[in-house]
Amino acid sequence: MKDRRLQILFSIINSYILEGDPVGSKSLASDYSFDVSPATIRNDMSSLEKSGLLKKAHTSSGRLPSDKGYRYFVNYLLENEMIVAETEAKVDSIRKMLGKESHNTSDIVETATKILAAITNLTAVSVTLKKDVKKILNIELMKISDYRVLLIVVFDNSDIMNETIGLESPIDDDILSRLNIFIKKNLIGEDVADLSEKIDKVKSSINNNLYVFLDKLFVRIKNNSKDELNRNVKIEGIGNIFNFKEFDDLTKAKEFIKLFDSKEMIRDLLSDDLEDKSLVITIGEENPLDQFKENTIITSYFAIDKYTVGKIGVVGLTRINYREVIGNIKLISDLLSE
Repeated sequence: MKDRRLQILFSIINSYILEGDPVGSKSLASDYSFDVSPATIRNDMSSLEKSGLLKKAHTSSGRLPSDKGYRYFVNYLLENEMIVAETEAKVDSIRKMLGKESHNTSDIVETATKILAAITNLTAVSVTLKKDVKKILNIELMKISDYRVLLIVVFDNSDIMNETIGLESPIDDDILSRLNIFIKKNLIGEDVADLSEKIDKVKSSINNNLYVFLDKLFVRIKNNSKDELNRNVKIEGIGNIFNFKEFDDLTKAKEFIKLFDSKEMIRDLLSDDLEDKSLVITIGEENPLDQFKENTIITSYFAIDKYTVGKIGVVGLTRINYREVIGNIKLISDLLSE
């Protein structure tokens, strides 16, 4: 993209984020130093519209950023490390407010969600997944046929897991006996949450076929434990929507507020893929649920300890200050993970 068109696109996005009004060529020419005529700016705006990065406003001749335009903008910010970083003083202040040394995890995440709502002026959401400490008391592999074994696991909370594992090649009794000795030696007494670390530690001491089998076995045990997760949803700052002129329309405001009636929906939306530890940004049509097609959702993973993990972020209009909001979310999730 030509540098001038990039500047025009980003100027329109910045103006629309700040003011919420469609942007025309005359206002761009007067507010920004492009050293070209409004007619040239109009031509560039038309090219950006044809590229799908801008769209026409219904109520004026100005242009608005499209979801694709916001996506281009956000990717550029991330790739060029242009996210706003907070001062060390503010970081220390928020760290003290969280009070991780003296509060339980539920209170810490609730405080973090309130802080995020306050510093972004948006609706902040979080989901915490807390796993009960669960150790393996006994584990056994029993042969069902040459291509199938039964995995039996007894946990310290009296749960018993019985699951059949299919094999790609036949297994003989001698190998099965050695497998049982190996897994009993390495897994009995271990926390389920530590299985990934355990397989990494023993990887160098076993052959590849055994490693693949153990990896499959560990995945089965962890998947079996997922139902034990307690998901706790926090929603703060719903009233912040009235910072946006769009919500002067009370019908629109009620529709947005109604999105948060179902904590189950918010929980599922945030914890759909907890293994994804990256910053997740979905804009407008990118959102999987129809109810959020006009919103931006930004979440970041946190891990308070190996038993308490989750995601925290914001739900807002697509017209949000991405540079500051992304920086604030990353700050809060990093502090939760300290």
